[in-house]
Amino acid sequence: MKIRIFESREECLVAGAWEFMRYALNDPKPVIGCCTGSTTGPIHELVSDMYRKNPFDTSNLYTVNADEWVTPDEADRPLTMRVTMKRELFDALGIDEEHSLIAQSVRSKAEQAAIDFEKRIDALGGVGLQMLGVGPDAHLGFCTAGTPFGSLTHVRAIPEPTVELIYTKYGFPREWGPYCGITMGIKSFMKGKKTLPITVGTSKAEAVEKSILGPVTEEVPASVLQLHPNCVWYMDKLAAEGIIGRVDESMLIK
Repeated sequence: MKIRIFESREECLVAGAWEFMRYALNDPKPVIGCCTGSTTGPIHELVSDMYRKNPFDTSNLYTVNADEWVTPDEADRPLTMRVTMKRELFDALGIDEEHSLIAQSVRSKAEQAAIDFEKRIDALGGVGLQMLGVGPDAHLGFCTAGTPFGSLTHVRAIPEPTVELIYTKYGFPREWGPYCGITMGIKSFMKGKKTLPITVGTSKAEAVEKSILGPVTEEVPASVLQLHPNCVWYMDKLAAEGIIGRVDESMLIK
C-alpha cells in the first residue's frame, strides 16, 4: 500500500481525475471501476471538463459501477446511480449503456442480476483501475461492517434510515423504491488490478486511520485494502490527520 497526502481537497480531487484520464488514455482497453458519492462526483465532473477541453477516443473505454439501487422497474429513475453517472460523466465522454456496466434490476430479478454482473466484469478481463470512495464508517459500495471479505456482487438490504433520508432529501415518491441495492462485494473490489481509494475531509479521518493503521477486519471493510498488491490511497491533510506521523515513510508518495 502507498499513500499520497495532498495539501487541499481540491488538489486531491484533481489528482484523482488525472489518474482516471491517464489510465483511460494509455490502456488499450481501459476498464475503470466507478462509484457515486460526494468525493467521486466532483472527480467525474473534473474528468468531464478535461475531456471537453481535450477530447479523445473513448470507444474502447468501459466503466463498472460499484453499486445500484433496486427499484420497482428498470426505468432510469432520478435516484438511480445510472442517472447520476450519466449527468456527471457518461454524457460528456460519450459512454453508452453497452460500455457502462451498472447492475440495474427489479426486485424479482436482483439475485440473478448480481450473479450476471460479476460475470460481465470477468468477461471484460476485470477492472484495471478501481476508483473508490470510502464512507465515514469505512464502507465500500454497499458493503458495510460485517460484509464477508470473500463476497462477490450481491444484493444488500438498505437500512430504513437511509431510505427515509432519500425520500426526505430528494422528495422521491415511495413507489420508486429503493427496496434494496446491488453492490460489488469485497472480493470483487479486490480483484481490481489497481485500487485508488480517495478520501477528503475530517469526516473520513477515522475511517482512514482504522483502515490503514488498524487490524484487517470485516468490521472495517476498507481495511482489506491493506492486503491489495497495488493500492494507492489519495487523501487530503484533513482526512489524513489520524495517520500523519504514524505511517512508515516508505509508504508515502512525496
